[in-house]
Amino acid sequence: MNERSFILGFIMHNKHDLILRAAEKIIAAGGIQGLSMQQVANEAGVAAGTIYRYFKDKNELILELRRDVLSQVANSIFADHDQGSLEQRFKRIWMKMHDYGKQRSPTNLSYEQYAHLPESNTEEIRTIEMQLFEPLQRLFQEGVEQGVFQPLHPRALYSISMEPSMAMARAIRRGLIEYNAKDITLACDICWRAILIPTPPTN
Repeated sequence: MNERSFILGFIMHNKHDLILRAAEKIIAAGGIQGLSMQQVANEAGVAAGTIYRYFKDKNELILELRRDVLSQVANSIFADHDQGSLEQRFKRIWMKMHDYGKQRSPTNLSYEQYAHLPESNTEEIRTIEMQLFEPLQRLFQEGVEQGVFQPLHPRALYSISMEPSMAMARAIRRGLIEYNAKDITLACDICWRAILIPTPPTN
């Protein structure tokens, strides 16, 4: 790759990211229904026609936003996912998910509005989720194979043990309740124990 190609590639990548961040900011502030490509262009500081060089329509832009935020979440919570015991790994991921979810960032505020749209629940998105969150699926599979976790599908184990982390984070972000560090640590431990196979009592 020559220098000119490198510079052009950098500029294109930068504009692509500017457009995503602009759309994210608009959705976070005013909701997804009023989102228009012209608004995105104004916020990103680019010509409206430029957006269509990267995205054919608003739906494609929203799908790309979802892919982008899934990558951000995965990179944040799985940085050191394979270090320590099964319990240490589980609790580290749980706490990282909670810390990420309670941030009042445009990413979090906008994601809730488009994550459950029918058009964003595609086979492509599900495949991306499986790939990005593979470390968590592997953690659950290891626990089941070792006879530590209840013999449930990884998605069921996730719903029982990890979703409370995000639910509590959303409550904090929305100002519905304040949890102290002790509450969060206790909740994490309860979620861990919820999927364990009970140890038979010793005589």
